[in-house]
Amino acid sequence: MAVDSDFRDFVVDQLSAIPVAPRRMFGGVGLFVDGLMFGIIGRSDTLFFKTDDSNTPDYEALGAEPFTYTRGEEVRSMGYHTVPAEILDDPEDLAQWAKKAIAVARRAAAAKKTTSRPRRKSTKIPAKRKAATKKRP
Repeated sequence: MAVDSDFRDFVVDQLSAIPVAPRRMFGGVGLFVDGLMFGIIGRSDTLFFKTDDSNTPDYEALGAEPFTYTRGEEVRSMGYHTVPAEILDDPEDLAQWAKKAIAVARRAAAAKKTTSRPRRKSTKIPAKRKAATKKRP
């Protein structure tokens, strides 16, 4: 079941203080700012925000559950937690929690950049150069 468009519109409206770009993906909706995903609207019309050690205690204190999915017989979790209803209902609180989730997304992106291996340069010769370097009889 796909995300209800009314719920998606409600979430985006509640986040009107932030330039959110919603994108459909995998039956849900990803919430992006500056190309970074900081939130997910799940198939069950549940809002999740990106979490790490800096903001997970806030979610756990209000009984929020981590985002999980099943792959085969294994249940896996991701760095997202449900946004508690009392936060979702207050646009100012929701914006503050979203800003923290955006900061988590930025830190995660920066960490990926520093830990990723540099790309190897291609050893292929471009077609134009290749044609020019062919030996002629």
